[in-house]
Amino acid sequence: MQKKIEIIDGKEIHIIDDIFSVAEIEAFYEYVNSLSFRKREKSLSYDEFPIFSTDFIPATFETETFIGKKSREILNQINSAGKDYEMCRSYINLCAYGDVEYPHFDCDPDQSDITVLYYVNKFWDYKYGGETIFYENKQSRLAILPTPGRIVIFPGNIEHMGTIPTRICKLSRYSLAMKFRKKKNHDKN
Repeated sequence: MQKKIEIIDGKEIHIIDDIFSVAEIEAFYEYVNSLSFRKREKSLSYDEFPIFSTDFIPATFETETFIGKKSREILNQINSAGKDYEMCRSYINLCAYGDVEYPHFDCDPDQSDITVLYYVNKFWDYKYGGETIFYENKQSRLAILPTPGRIVIFPGNIEHMGTIPTRICKLSRYSLAMKFRKKKNHDKN
């Protein structure tokens, strides 16, 4: 496993490679390729160009898939408070050349949600583009290629955008997003 940390606006973005075997990456890609998608995922309320997505049941995905289990394990390793978070959403975005994406936040600035991205494609050439771009003060600061099997973990209150593949890319770009939110303490009044 290879880990790299980048800092944007004082917040850590963890980039983790070589977690899964080639067979695991290919198996999950083939599974995802067989799923049905609906064109409804919007980055922002005013987004007039939704992209295709499909959702999973978060608790089931986290406990019954090798990607969900490994994501939880890594989250707990890099964040001492990881156990205080629960997966609140898990879904796959599908985008292709011609789609539209916008810079967005996964939570409000005062929230501490965590996003775990997994790049699903079993092959990706850097010439295809499709980077996830992270912004600071409306300026691009970091671009991360959707390398097969790569996981990126970051605070949801960092502005970011999954970019669209270039014209030469004949593949759909799949990204799995797992959103974690602090558990509510039901014992407090």
